[in-house]
Parts: sequence; C-alpha cells; structure tokens
Amino acid sequence: MLEPVHRPEDGELVGHLAAAADRDGWTAHAVFGAPLRTLPTRAEAAAFLRARGLALLAERWQYRPADGGEPRTAWLVEARPGAVVVRFGHDPASVPLRGADLERLTLP
Repeated sequence: MLEPVHRPEDGELVGHLAAAADRDGWTAHAVFGAPLRTLPTRAEAAAFLRARGLALLAERWQYRPADGGEPRTAWLVEARPGAVVVRFGHDPASVPLRGADLERLTLP
C-alpha cells in the first residue's frame, strides 16, 4: 500500500512511500506510483521525495510497450495518482496511461 508524502510548506503531493517488497528499506514512488528509488529508512525515502520527487517528473522516461517492441522515450505532460499523460519523442500527440501501462514507464 502506498503512503502519500506531502511537502510540509504547502501540502503539495510529492510522491508515495512503501516498504520495499524484495529487500529491507523503503521505496519512494512518483506521484503516479512508479518506483523511483529504494532507500534504507522511511525518513530517507520521504526526504528524497520532498527534495526530488516532483523534479523527476520533468526527466526523460522510458516506456516499454506491452507487445515487446522497442522502448520509447516518454515525456510526462501531466501526472496524478494512478495516471499520467505522456508524449513520445517528438510526437506532439498526448497519450494517457493508466493501470498496467504505468508499470511499463520507468526512469532510464
């Protein structure tokens, strides 16, 4: 279960935390739920999200298509819990991603 993390100064959602599934520690997740990094303690994971969680949304992401095709570069246009809107490469069309599609979106 994901636990929301907010910036104390304005209450902005910066990501989510969860106990690491396959090892000790806590995993910091993006606003929309993608895992970002696993850190040793809950406090370190929360601090990471407050410092970098929103900034990482502006980075270049990789999307691995369900059909096993080549990974595609994706830029996030909008992010909210459980959903994102992306643009692939230089294509101006925006594509919403939800559900299982979010699991195919990662930071390179």
